[in-house]
Amino acid sequence: MLRFVKSRGAMALAIFCLFSSSAGAAETAHQSAAEAFVQENIDNAYAVLGNPSLTPAERNTRFRSFILSLMDTGRIGRFTLGQYANSAAPAVVADFEKAFADYAVAVYESRLSEFKDLKMRVTGSAVLGEDDIVVAASASGPGLPNPANPVRVGFRVRTNSNGRLVVTDMDVEGIWLALWERADFTSYLHQHGGDVAELARHLRSEAGQLSGRP
Repeated sequence: MLRFVKSRGAMALAIFCLFSSSAGAAETAHQSAAEAFVQENIDNAYAVLGNPSLTPAERNTRFRSFILSLMDTGRIGRFTLGQYANSAAPAVVADFEKAFADYAVAVYESRLSEFKDLKMRVTGSAVLGEDDIVVAASASGPGLPNPANPVRVGFRVRTNSNGRLVVTDMDVEGIWLALWERADFTSYLHQHGGDVAELARHLRSEAGQLSGRP
């Protein structure tokens, strides 16, 4: 299993963070919209994961739709490929993006299910640049190793080509997940001759294991 999944519950808690800032009226409005977007989706994620009336298949289908609407998995996936995105054939990159989406959904569902009892609240936001905001929240509760110390996570929120807010990266206790994955994937590709198709197959295998599929 990739280092990212093994050593971090990173994607585990990745719907949360820590920042605050002041800005002009336009920035403040944009920040408020981004903060509301993150809080709404925190609540939506746990409404799906904590719904006892859903079968595992129904929960997976709804959670998948939720994650794919929340995150720009294509953009994140291309970023994680780094230089290999330029050398691989377009069809191979497109297939990798699909595999990466399956992997991301499986990781989030697996890890977040372990923390259903946490309380998560947005605490503020920081403007990094035009159309680039990090929204902060903290996660606390009995599911943490040390309940007295909340987990802090950041959501990098931007606007996609359709004018809709999306998450493009997440920071868990100081580690940006897309950057972590990029380093992990680069290492894997280096060991496998830069074969992006092989990495896509590997991610599908990882996703299957996390989802309990063969």
